[in-house]
Amino acid sequence: MNQKLKYFVYSQNSLNTFKSCPLKFKYKYIDNINWKFDNIESRDYYEGLKSGSEFHLLCERYFKNIPIGENISEEFQLWMIKIKDTIKIDSSKIYLPEYEARIKIKNNYLTAKYDLVIIDKDSIEIWDWKTESQKTSYKNIESRMQTIVYMYLAKEVIQKIYNMDIPIENISMKYFRLKVDDKPITVKYSNEKYLRSKSFIENNIENISNLDFDSHIQKNKNHCKFCEFNKLCNNQNINYDMISEMEEEDD
Repeated sequence: MNQKLKYFVYSQNSLNTFKSCPLKFKYKYIDNINWKFDNIESRDYYEGLKSGSEFHLLCERYFKNIPIGENISEEFQLWMIKIKDTIKIDSSKIYLPEYEARIKIKNNYLTAKYDLVIIDKDSIEIWDWKTESQKTSYKNIESRMQTIVYMYLAKEVIQKIYNMDIPIENISMKYFRLKVDDKPITVKYSNEKYLRSKSFIENNIENISNLDFDSHIQKNKNHCKFCEFNKLCNNQNINYDMISEMEEEDD
């Protein structure tokens, strides 16, 4: 066990970072380097992140039955209409916005923070709001780290917290790309996916935890042009459009 990662809390973002580039993982999570530019090229990127966070807060207030106010942008109003038309509030269901689930895996933890979880008597729906404009394939969505981690924790943690025995095929994850879609993309779970995810997550955490980050860590050169540390590693400018396309949702 690498002592620097003892009791480390893993997330879909940290696992995906290691998958993209072990050196990037070292910079972010071992060396705690927060590499951020303040220049014209990066401003749209960071403004996009800020806008996404503000909209997530708006959704949290709505599903907690807190007034969202009237002073919101036209774009946010249109997105909220889409969500309200798609998700009809049902008093018999449990709505958990900005919900965090965590599980212990040996000496470490794995966590996920959900935009929204809807629990019915025999189903769990995971909702994720996407505010970026780019599209992606169903295959990419199904295999992304966020899907793997979020659905695994829904099966392992959420149903146990609520003392439920939900058929695994009734667990689903719905990605709602509000800028480009009028309805969500739904990924269904299965026992085969669950077993594959469990093995994948546990093996990755074990491998990362035992890696010697004090030795020379190889960088993934194929990922450099997508990475915020490109300037640090290669003295090359960053293409923030590419970073937006490659990054998964924040933790």
